[in-house]
Amino acid sequence: MKYNKYNQVPEWKKRLTRKIGLFGLSDLRKLAPIGDLGYANGWYWDFYGREGWFYGEMEKAIMEAFHAQGFKFDQGYSTGYRRTDHHYICTELGLRYSVDSGD
Repeated sequence: MKYNKYNQVPEWKKRLTRKIGLFGLSDLRKLAPIGDLGYANGWYWDFYGREGWFYGEMEKAIMEAFHAQGFKFDQGYSTGYRRTDHHYICTELGLRYSVDSGD
């Protein structure tokens, strides 16, 4: 398979996966700063036509642990056309993600 910008795994995802492999997801503080997980819209395999750990399962696992461990987003803002891009930030974990709720 020839790799291009659409099917390469970004380096930040590889680094985060190594951290998860070393520390697990039982205490997200050990992974901090987690970084920007991107748009949640892209975490579902049908969005990109691919599935698997690097195409949304990692992000969903982190967010499941985030909620289970009682973390909260303490910052947020909206941008874009009609303010439909919502950005959520947890400063304690250095975690950020976004959702495009536009039609």
